[in-house]
Amino acid sequence: MDIDRENLEKLWKQALDRVEARIGNERAMNIWIRPVKPVSLSNGILTVELPSGTFQRGFASFSDIIIDAFAEVSGSRPSIEVITGQRGVEREARQESSRLNPSFTFDQFVVGPCNRLAHAAALAVSNSPGTAYNPLFIHGGVGLGKTHLIQAIGHAAQERQNLRVRYIPCEFFINSFIQAIQHKATHAFRSTFRNLDFLLIDDIHYLAGKEGTQEEFFHTFNALYDGRKQIILSSDRPPKEIAFLEKRLVSRFEWGLVVDIQPPDFETRVAILKKKCENRDISLSDDILFHIAEHVKDNVRFLEGVLNRIVAYTSLLNRSIDSGLVDEVIRGFYQHERRTITIPLILEKVSAYFHLTPQDLLSKKRVRHILLPRQIAMFIAREMTDNSLTAIADAFDGKDHTTVLHAYKKIRRMIDQDDYIQDVVKRITGELRG
Repeated sequence: MDIDRENLEKLWKQALDRVEARIGNERAMNIWIRPVKPVSLSNGILTVELPSGTFQRGFASFSDIIIDAFAEVSGSRPSIEVITGQRGVEREARQESSRLNPSFTFDQFVVGPCNRLAHAAALAVSNSPGTAYNPLFIHGGVGLGKTHLIQAIGHAAQERQNLRVRYIPCEFFINSFIQAIQHKATHAFRSTFRNLDFLLIDDIHYLAGKEGTQEEFFHTFNALYDGRKQIILSSDRPPKEIAFLEKRLVSRFEWGLVVDIQPPDFETRVAILKKKCENRDISLSDDILFHIAEHVKDNVRFLEGVLNRIVAYTSLLNRSIDSGLVDEVIRGFYQHERRTITIPLILEKVSAYFHLTPQDLLSKKRVRHILLPRQIAMFIAREMTDNSLTAIADAFDGKDHTTVLHAYKKIRRMIDQDDYIQDVVKRITGELRG
């Protein structure tokens, strides 16, 4: 989402009010947070300006809390890009080139059993573009390192071969295409994306249902592929499970190599924590790192968020780090970060809304007053959890995954056409989010 400066400042003020209530430390607010100025919110990136480069380390301890608060007041969770007054011009230049995050390199990526194949494939395409695996399609849940890995490919390509590299979120491609149509600049748009050596697109599943953009991307894909240029895509699910994606695109996405990234195991979580402590000159005992790794299993983003909060607590409140403090931080983090949404919870909320029981939704009855709520529950499970179609089908008393896909497509279509269904889904998902 893009918003104007006036509305951005209003949202920023509302977010800071929540941050202040959350950390309860006026001195920290005055030193590390209030001097920060919002610059823009575009394509899911919240750009903020810091007074100086040395200010960044102190601000980093609060960035996750700020993102949490901003997501609460805006309804959309952005990523943060930091600039200083002196770097504003540099930022514009970077935006027009690769758009790569300087921290997302292979050196900073922690390899474990959960991501070893994806990492090896990424190295291969960075060394042999257009020949090893083209396209490379990486899928996995939120916060597991997909963005880091595909941007690492871009960095390696630029450093080793000085190639033309472009990294973008899928939403940026969609919005750019829409603007090109509006301003009659489709030729320039095509020139931008079809004359690259590496095209890296994050969250390609956002193409689903956007027929005009899918058509354009189909031709962009063909132009790059035929020119032996490297295409790297990421998604939260494999190509075949992306609903409302044209079959010809699904087929092309599977031409090269499709690999997944799984949640990190305990040893990998510890290694990730140690790497992040090393990068930020933080000293934590192995006992504390083990304790964090044992209790934070969701994804890498959560690990970093918990670590940031522990550092903030100790530096601002002068508290010693022990397992009690870690437990307190983890509890607080999960309360603010998200409410765990599970399929049983979805069944509970959907059945209660329609005055049914969860057993009704799991039954084989196909009467309309049960069938429609069951399909809504399947749709919400696909939208609000990381479960695959097969896992959702299993949770619904062993139904086939094609039944779930059919339900997802049907409810998605009804949401677009039926105000009643749209309202029902909105109400139930609102209750689930708490």
